[in-house]
Amino acid sequence: MSTKTNKPKKTGSRKQQVAVQSNALINARYEMTAFQKKILLYIISMIQPDDEDFKQYTINVKDFVTDTDYKSKMLYGKLRQETKALIGKVYEIEEADRLSQISILSEAVYIKGKGTIQVRFTPALKPYLLQLKQHFTATPLKYILSFKSVHSMRIYEMLHQFKSTGFFVEKVQKLKYRLKIEDKYQSYSAFKKYVLKQAQKELSQTDMAFSFKEIKEGRKIDRLEFTIKPLQEIPIEAKQEQLITKLVMDLRLSPLQAKRIVIMVLPADIHRTIYEIKEAHRDGKILTNIAAYSMGVFRKKFQV
Repeated sequence: MSTKTNKPKKTGSRKQQVAVQSNALINARYEMTAFQKKILLYIISMIQPDDEDFKQYTINVKDFVTDTDYKSKMLYGKLRQETKALIGKVYEIEEADRLSQISILSEAVYIKGKGTIQVRFTPALKPYLLQLKQHFTATPLKYILSFKSVHSMRIYEMLHQFKSTGFFVEKVQKLKYRLKIEDKYQSYSAFKKYVLKQAQKELSQTDMAFSFKEIKEGRKIDRLEFTIKPLQEIPIEAKQEQLITKLVMDLRLSPLQAKRIVIMVLPADIHRTIYEIKEAHRDGKILTNIAAYSMGVFRKKFQV
C-alpha cells in the first residue's frame, strides 16, 4: 500500500476548489448527515485530475474549521466520530447492468498532537473518482460547505448535472429513494416543505437557483420538472462552445457533427434531446452505438 499523501497547505483554504465525481456516484443511494457530507466532499476536492491511484488525504482540522465556519472547540473529537461513521457508510450505485454496494472510507488515522486526520478511500471507488473523462460533475466546494441540509447538498449536486440544459425531470418516489428518505417523509406535503422548499431557499444563495412544476398521475403528484436557473450569465459564444462540448462528451459525436447541430437546432431542443437520449441509454434501451443513435434522433426530429 502506498504511503504517499496529498496534503493541503496548513494555511490554505479549500473553499475555491471543486469536488469532481462520476454522475453515477452523485445519483447513488446513501444516507449521510450534513456534517459527514461536508467532510466527504472536502476530501474529494483533494483528489487531483492526474491521480492514478488514491492517496492518503490529510484533513488539517484548523483549515477545516476556517473553511466550514464551525466554531465548536470540540470539533476534533466530532471529526473523529464522523469519519469513523463514514467508514461504515455505503454507496448503492445503480448502473445499467449492476447494482454495486461500496463502502466509502477504508481507514481514518488520527495524528496525535498534529491536529490532522489522514483518510483513505475504498479502492472500489476508483472508477467513480479518478481519471474521469466523461459523465462527471464538478461542484464548487464553497457552496456545498454553506448548506445546512444534506438534502439541499444532494439536490444541488443532482441539478448541477443538468445546469447547462436548464431542466431535470424525476419521479417523486425515485428522488426520495435516492435521498434515502422514503420512510422519513412519507407524505408529499412534508417532503415538499422540509426537502424541496429548504433546498430552494439554500440554492438561491449559490450560483444556481431552481423552481419546480408538480406533474400529477391521477390525483397523486407523480413527478417533478425542475427548471434550473444559473445566477451568472454566460456569453452566447461560450454557451455554444459548451453545447458542442456537451454533445461530444455525452453523446460521443464528432466536433463537426456537434457544431452542425448547434447551428441548426435551438438550445432548448438540444438540451431536451440530450436528456431523452441519456435517459434511454441509462435504461438500456440503446442497443447500437450511442453516437450513431443520437445522430439518427437529431436527423429524425430536426432534419439535421
